[in-house]
Amino acid sequence: MAKLQLPEIGDEKIDRLLEVAPAPELSADLHRKISGALVDSLQPVKPMPATRVLAGQVAALFLVFAVALIAMMGVTGFRTMDIWQAVGTVAILAVGVSLLSLVLAWQIRPGSQQRISAMLAWACLGVGFLTGAALLFPWRGAEAFASQGWPCLVTGSGVAIPGGVLFWLLTRRGVPLSAGAFGGTLGAIAGLLGVTVLQFRCTYQDAAHILVWHGGALVVSITAGVLIALFIERNVKRRRSTE
Repeated sequence: MAKLQLPEIGDEKIDRLLEVAPAPELSADLHRKISGALVDSLQPVKPMPATRVLAGQVAALFLVFAVALIAMMGVTGFRTMDIWQAVGTVAILAVGVSLLSLVLAWQIRPGSQQRISAMLAWACLGVGFLTGAALLFPWRGAEAFASQGWPCLVTGSGVAIPGGVLFWLLTRRGVPLSAGAFGGTLGAIAGLLGVTVLQFRCTYQDAAHILVWHGGALVVSITAGVLIALFIERNVKRRRSTE
């Protein structure tokens, strides 16, 4: 079978093929316009604090807002607890705030290593709160269960709304990689603020009530945070695509 032979290409032809055409030079006027536009678009950027500083800021805001709300709404429920219930409740809330503050700081600071995912943090918070409520508080009858519970769910969710706005204002300079994770974490820490107020205020300190109605406020806040963040992200993408 005859082989196809290609004509030999000399070195001069190869040099011509590899010769790169010179790039067109910009005119002085066009160069000046581009440089001016770039300079005008530059804005000073304040570097973000370290992760531990961001986490401390979130935790401090939580503490200040919680103390103010508890001072206004009272501590009647906290006074009905025994020593172990009080210590256990405060410990669970403190661990939850510390965990969520760290996770939120990792999410908004570019380049941070997220050692714990957002969903795992939510799960740990939920399991810890539910386990603590089930072990620390007595199980009583379900008399007037719904009528006693709905006000707590509404109050906890209502407290979470301004809390979520405040935490968003504090962290909006960040650059989260996932809108859903960011929104859910904001909802979780805002919901935990509502739960904190309820634990100090509510006089129905029994396990079933705390699990369903206080825990329900936390679930509602996380779900709302995720949905709102995804809704905003989708609208922003749609607006950019139409521009």
